[in-house]
Amino acid sequence: MILLAIMIFSAVCGHAACGAQINENDIVFFGDSTTAHMKLRGGIPEERVWTGKANTVLFRTVCEGKPIYFEDEDRAVSLADAAKERKPKVLVITLGVSGGAGFMPEEKFVAVYEKMIDTVTENSPKTKIFVQSILPLSDKSTVHYKKLSKQAVCEANEWIKGLCARKGITYIDSHSLLCGEDGYLKKVYQNDEYMHLTSAAYRVIIDNVYKTVINSETNTKTEGEKQSCRKIWVEG
Repeated sequence: MILLAIMIFSAVCGHAACGAQINENDIVFFGDSTTAHMKLRGGIPEERVWTGKANTVLFRTVCEGKPIYFEDEDRAVSLADAAKERKPKVLVITLGVSGGAGFMPEEKFVAVYEKMIDTVTENSPKTKIFVQSILPLSDKSTVHYKKLSKQAVCEANEWIKGLCARKGITYIDSHSLLCGEDGYLKKVYQNDEYMHLTSAAYRVIIDNVYKTVINSETNTKTEGEKQSCRKIWVEG
């Protein structure tokens, strides 16, 4: 009987009996237009999507002014105030275009990204931050973009990945899931000639994010927490 209890508990450890568990409704997405469109094509409620009033965020000034618009309160706020007021359990950042990749040298790009991460941490220390890759461009985007290219996106993703490794933050690679062999967004995921996505693409992204976040939460549970859970079941 004790053995059975231990086996059952091993399967459910991490839920309410062992502390709060992160679920999909705890995840807030912060980013530019590709993030903004999650409300329309990804089924994510507006309160879990942080973006600007014009459905975009300019990367180079993300830590300045009031880049985030709360639709439910009809007001714009700074990143610091958004973090301080809302204190999300999990924040997934997807930024790096709109004046970033292809426009900034590595040192300046990384400095902006690091300041953004530090701003969230300073104002909401318990928020767990994940950073998602910049997503692929449409193969028709070269007509519209002069400096932003598939090479610039891949280069910037390497900079982001390196920063995440240095700061101990989980990097979520959704770029490779959406990218075709030619280095551009797969046609089935292209919604226009820029980098905006279809509902099918958002299903891939959201599934990848949820799996990464939940797996990370499970893997970071300390051995002490696990032993405590086992003890409760054995002694109970």
